[in-house]
Amino acid sequence: MKLRLLDDSIRLRLSQSDVLAAAEQGVVEGQTRFPDGSAFKFAIETVSAGSPGASFSGGRMVISLPSKQISDWAKDDAAVSIHSELKLPDGALLQLLVEKDFKCLTGRPDEDQSDMFQNPGSGDC
Repeated sequence: MKLRLLDDSIRLRLSQSDVLAAAEQGVVEGQTRFPDGSAFKFAIETVSAGSPGASFSGGRMVISLPSKQISDWAKDDAAVSIHSELKLPDGALLQLLVEKDFKCLTGRPDEDQSDMFQNPGSGDC
C-alpha cells in the first residue's frame, strides 16, 4: 500500500493483494520505520456500518470504510477509487482517496509491479 499526504488530503493506493485483504480480512496495514526505532503506521479498516472516517493516535493513522463499499469496489473492475470528504473542526474538509494501484506505462526497474492492476492505458486489457 502506498501513501501520499498533502495538507488536508490523504491518498492510498492499493495493490491487488491489498484490495483483496481489505475485502476479505477487513484490514490492510503499512508502516514507515525510522532509525530511532519508531514507526509511522497507516491502515485501512472496514466497519460494518456507518460512513467513512479517519483517525490518528499513537503514531497510527486509520482510514475506516464501510465493508460493503470495500467489497463492492473490490469486485468491480471498472471502479478505480473510493473518494470521501470529512469535515474538520474548523469547517475545512479532509479529502480521502483510496485507489487501485495500476502498473506504470513506462517500466521502473527498481519497482516490483507484479501485484499492481493492469493499466487501462496499456492496451493489454
